Amino acid sequence: MIGWLPWLLVLALGIAVTVLMVKLRRLEEQTSPIQRRCEDLSAELQHYRSLLHYTMESLQDAVVLVTAEGTIVSANPAASRLLGKGILGQTLLQRTLCYDLNLLLTRCVQTMRPQHAELRFPHPHPRTVFVRILPLPTAPQAAGSNYLVVMTDISELRRLEQIRSDFVANVSHELRTPLASIRANAEALLESPPDDPAIQQKFLNTIVQQTERLTRMTDDLLVLAKAEARPIPQTQEIHLSGVVHSLVEQLRTQVEEAQVTVVIDVPEDFVVCAQRDQLEQILWNLIDNAIKYNRRGGQVRIQARKVPEGSEVVVEDTGIGIPNEHLERIFERFYRVDKARSRAKGGTGLGLSIVKHLVEAHGGRVWVESELNVGSRFGFVLPDSRTESVENAAAS
Repeated sequence: MIGWLPWLLVLALGIAVTVLMVKLRRLEEQTSPIQRRCEDLSAELQHYRSLLHYTMESLQDAVVLVTAEGTIVSANPAASRLLGKGILGQTLLQRTLCYDLNLLLTRCVQTMRPQHAELRFPHPHPRTVFVRILPLPTAPQAAGSNYLVVMTDISELRRLEQIRSDFVANVSHELRTPLASIRANAEALLESPPDDPAIQQKFLNTIVQQTERLTRMTDDLLVLAKAEARPIPQTQEIHLSGVVHSLVEQLRTQVEEAQVTVVIDVPEDFVVCAQRDQLEQILWNLIDNAIKYNRRGGQVRIQARKVPEGSEVVVEDTGIGIPNEHLERIFERFYRVDKARSRAKGGTGLGLSIVKHLVEAHGGRVWVESELNVGSRFGFVLPDSRTESVENAAAS
């Protein structure tokens, strides 16, 4: 009997192990769905984290997560572009120097309601920014509340709105002057003696002149509107020399009245890639200005040469020149260095703006150099192939 005891003990242990294995297998069968569910939830959580990260990285708006004190704890790349690098751990006030932003955050913290405002950030670069601040739900174990700050840079939008506003104001002003003159002369004509044709002729001449001025202005506005739409011009190879000689001949009367000399330094075989009507408009405006604002006995020189960018054309004069402080704005609509002189010369204030937009529509660039009382050089460069013109126009 004693000899059987070890075997009975082994058998008992074997039975016990078998029972435990069966229980363990049953327990595994019960816990496997839970484990698989946990794994599924973990994968889904990781997916949404990746999606959130990608979304934050792709947003053009600056998004930062801040504490109630305004300390930045998280930021997307757009926030670094707006506020500068190394912003984590710093406060919104430190990065923007905008006290109104600090007050907006304080209001959100006190009310726990979303806040928004259009603010001006003086630092790191002056910007107009639309800011939205939202309080976030706080987890039970969280140390404090966090706030989501979304900032949209609307500086360019406000700049364009200002340009539009200035344009409307300028158009209204430019139209009011000739209209007032037409009305005044028409009223004077009605009251003038019917038997005095000389006086009537004087009033009528003024009315015709102001009407022609209005016509030039509306024509230039239409040309400018088309140029600003930037349709890709259908370009062709054009011999520049023939175009320049034709335009100078059309301006022969103005050349003789101004008593200036026109020198054409363009090779006969010089070819540019451009839309013919727009090229003539560009050259007409530049040559006409060089004649108008020249001095008696002065010279206008038209030159052309090949450069790495394409074909460069320069119109140079020996006229009154342009002060340095005006050069940056000389291509703006209705911008005049000497308003009285420009109107006296019949200018609409749109010619150089038309030149700029037509050149850029071709994928080219325009520039100016000038010295007061010495003269000015206006030049433009056009790409030499249609493909380059389309690519450059799309990029500009």
